[in-house]
Amino acid sequence: MREFHQKLLRNDEYLMDFFEHAPVGFHSFGPDQRIIDINQTELDMIGYERTEIVGKKRWSDLIVAAQIKRFHKHWRDINKIGFVKNLSYTLKAKDGNLVEVLLNASARYREDGKLLNTRGSVLDVTKMRKMQKRLKEQRDVLKKNYGIVKRLSREFEQKHEEIKSCVVSNLEMFVLPLLSKLKRRGDRLDMKTIELLETNLRHLPERFGSKIIDNKWQLSSREIDICHLIKNGLTTKEIADFLCTSVRTVDNHRNHIRKKLGISLREVDLSKYLQAL
Repeated sequence: MREFHQKLLRNDEYLMDFFEHAPVGFHSFGPDQRIIDINQTELDMIGYERTEIVGKKRWSDLIVAAQIKRFHKHWRDINKIGFVKNLSYTLKAKDGNLVEVLLNASARYREDGKLLNTRGSVLDVTKMRKMQKRLKEQRDVLKKNYGIVKRLSREFEQKHEEIKSCVVSNLEMFVLPLLSKLKRRGDRLDMKTIELLETNLRHLPERFGSKIIDNKWQLSSREIDICHLIKNGLTTKEIADFLCTSVRTVDNHRNHIRKKLGISLREVDLSKYLQAL
């Protein structure tokens, strides 16, 4: 008999320890909505002593004012159907801090069907709610920034097209007609120079120039000049005459250009390759 009593005592101690120090808060309400029992975990959440809560406080005394009406509805629900699940509440701790919790509760009835008490558990989700709020704020910022980038991109493209249109219009109205007059008066070399100038002016809004001077190619200034001439269809001899140098020198430059562009071992037409840039 003594061993039996000791076993019961150990079981009582085990159950009491589980109730008091479980990782979730436990409480029980009486029919008048007053708290009739509460574990230490929930007391630690709200910073009160047991004597300040048991028999004195209702759930409506512990939650923020905006949720009191919601609690009265939930109280009717638990009396009617016997349970409520996953209810979000904000508790007011004794020190003024707010604690976000998730409440689950069930009802215990007397034989006549009237409410005897409720059994409730609360899980502190304050950190999770704060994290969710931060994630939402970050998503909102990203969404806003994405919208700004899209708008700026559209404005940039629009402005780019406007500038391109202005450049082309001014060339056609003021520069190209003058070049046409010069072509009718110049010698053969001058004619070639003017034709090249005319061609390059027509293609001024294109991006070839900015691409060919990219540092990744590491082209010299003379190699860049030759790339422009090759792109415009000049032969090696024409380039040599144009630059007042030898054909061999131009050939060496062409080989260096092909190597730097990564096509030295490929059967690729250099002129077409440059035109495709």
